[in-house]
Amino acid sequence: MSVKSQECVIAVFEKRPYWGPELQRQFAQASIVIRECRTVGDLLPAIAGFETALMVMDLDSGLGDCLDWLGTNTVKDGIHCPIIACGSAATANLEWRLREIGVTAFLPDVISGNDFARLCRRQLGLAR
Repeated sequence: MSVKSQECVIAVFEKRPYWGPELQRQFAQASIVIRECRTVGDLLPAIAGFETALMVMDLDSGLGDCLDWLGTNTVKDGIHCPIIACGSAATANLEWRLREIGVTAFLPDVISGNDFARLCRRQLGLAR
């Protein structure tokens, strides 16, 4: 399924820029808007007004904040856009709990920029 780029946004929560700049590079020709968020509270405003949205959360940037936000916003308020959680070996055991509260993809390890962009494209396709 193809995605109309002009209507798409990817909001990335991470304390230190890593995936945000990489996705900007990967999607430079696609006109998909990449919005970097330094707090989980910035995620919803970052996707406001877009027809298709994807959220990326770096769990190591604030695991407690991410879990609280997911528990409140995806279950209670019914956020219906895909969410990718980027974790580590320390958070790998949380995968199924994260999926239960709304995460659609979980990465326990760092992957290449190309592979991450491919995952984002698939998740944006699901958002339509």
